[in-house]
Amino acid sequence: MTSTVSIIICTYNRADSLQITLEGISRMIVPRNIDLEVLVVDNNSTDRTKEVIEKFNKDGFGYIGYIFERNQGLSFARNAGLDRAKGEIIIFTDDDVIVEPDWLIETVRTFYEYDADCVGGKILPVWPGEKPTWLSETIENILALLDYGDNVRELKAEDPPLFGANVAFTRQMLRKTGYFNTTLGRKGDKLYCSEDTDMYERLIKLNGKIIYQPKSVVHHVISINRLKKRYFRKWHFDGGVGQGNSLGRYEKRNILGIPYYIINEFLRHSFKYIISIATIKDDVIFSQEVKVLYYLGIIYSRIRFYFSNMLNSA
Repeated sequence: MTSTVSIIICTYNRADSLQITLEGISRMIVPRNIDLEVLVVDNNSTDRTKEVIEKFNKDGFGYIGYIFERNQGLSFARNAGLDRAKGEIIIFTDDDVIVEPDWLIETVRTFYEYDADCVGGKILPVWPGEKPTWLSETIENILALLDYGDNVRELKAEDPPLFGANVAFTRQMLRKTGYFNTTLGRKGDKLYCSEDTDMYERLIKLNGKIIYQPKSVVHHVISINRLKKRYFRKWHFDGGVGQGNSLGRYEKRNILGIPYYIINEFLRHSFKYIISIATIKDDVIFSQEVKVLYYLGIIYSRIRFYFSNMLNSA
């Protein structure tokens, strides 16, 4: 039986790393019973992205579909890929990963072996040098790293989610869940997030069968600029802003549009941050600092939303 499979890679101004990702995909094992297409969604890049794709096609790699998505945002880009994809199995990966040669085989095989609706696997780091001492395991997930062990397991509501650098869905299930939420996810240089978690939660509500397959492996090449504290600070603050934006008009108990529970969480984490300073452990202190920044981002976005509404209604 032939399986039609689409690999979707969304990219924004990462021509050099995209080239490495496509080189890895060109080395994949593609069995005869898999009808494969690779789609790259260019989300308003201003670098050599299109040239990289054209060169791969010119050099005889095979047809890589090029899609230009003008609406800025990772969710917009992923949805544009879904609109174009022909596969009954749709696999997402990122423009800064290197896939294992058997990645495609292991991912597709898992769908049939476990009658799965969604399959994800390991995302292992390729560090550019020494791992910083301030980088604790509690915030490593920001780098989209994932390793839930070496055993296949079905993920439930209480389990952590899969990440977009290595996740696949059946077309049939995506018809039920709908597309990615365009109010969530990265938008240009704004490091908004949670679009993966949102999709995961919809899958859970629909009783989708989600399988973690440890043999489905990609390697995330960590750029040096992502191993700086300012990147983690920005990621958390922007993530909070994105989360605050997604709340829309909040009618429950609030102050200036800020939900009471957000204020409580901000105060709780601020207190924990102050206490953590006494530990003199850089990783403990920093992990608490960025949590405070996340809630500050939510508070900032809610106040901005509140006063924007006041001006519009005046």
